[in-house]
Amino acid sequence: MDNRLDDMLARYGEVCQQKTAARILSVTPRTISRMMDDGRLRRVGMRVDVRSICQYIENPVQMDFDARVKTKYPKNLIEHGEFYAASRAVKRRKGA
Repeated sequence: MDNRLDDMLARYGEVCQQKTAARILSVTPRTISRMMDDGRLRRVGMRVDVRSICQYIENPVQMDFDARVKTKYPKNLIEHGEFYAASRAVKRRKGA
């Protein structure tokens, strides 16, 4: 990975435009925008971090899976203890 990373940093620098990132990954610029939104690629302002592109090239299946899980199954915002307390409060109101 170090050779690929060094080569990409020499070619594109630390960050590149979405259009360039799309050309590197052979996708559309809109896909790059979606990948940045769901966390597969890192955003630096309106540009794409080249190191994250390199990481994606090395392991696309795992990064796609992680992004899918994160968007399909968002983490609950309520903690277990808070849920338990809320459910007991509801039961009390109902008289159970």
